[in-house]
Amino acid sequence: MPGAAGGAPAPQIMQLPPGMTDTADDIIDKLEPVSLPVHEFPWLEVSIAAAAALLIVLAVYIYRRRKRPAPVESLEERVRRRLGDLAALPVPDPRGFHAELSGLLMRYAEERLGLRGTRLTSAEVMCEFRRNGVMGAAWQDALAGFLRECDRAKFAPGMDAGWDPTERLARCRALFEELAATAAATPRLASPWEGWSNAAV
Repeated sequence: MPGAAGGAPAPQIMQLPPGMTDTADDIIDKLEPVSLPVHEFPWLEVSIAAAAALLIVLAVYIYRRRKRPAPVESLEERVRRRLGDLAALPVPDPRGFHAELSGLLMRYAEERLGLRGTRLTSAEVMCEFRRNGVMGAAWQDALAGFLRECDRAKFAPGMDAGWDPTERLARCRALFEELAATAAATPRLASPWEGWSNAAV
């Protein structure tokens, strides 16, 4: 009997809100499927970086090519080039022309063979060649005649006419080429003038 003393309490029945049942709704996934992100290869960025690197390499190549030292001209090439320059002169000055020709031969003999040609007179130069015997007698005679004509043009007046620059240049070139061919297989000359400058100091 309800409310009886010492009895168990009566069970209470909970009322559910309208529209709800005592059965739990099924969990249904109603989210749309999500596509995974697609990472495309960065072709544009890679192309720009490659082009920049190529430009840098090209710039360095051009810079080094411009800064590359020019090939060193040999003594023989320098003399031949100067002879070509003299041949291109339209009307050379006789005095300066002959001084240049004899000077080319003497400077070459000094630098290549050790003969102090630029510090000797023409007669002393011939004595040196005869003493050393490096060149044959025919070449020595040709050089002696050539130096006499150069001295006459340099120191004697009246050389404005009656001489052929082409002929003088050809003779100088022939003397030089024969001397250069011999110097290629000849040690430096033993000159008696060696050591004079050191002694003077």
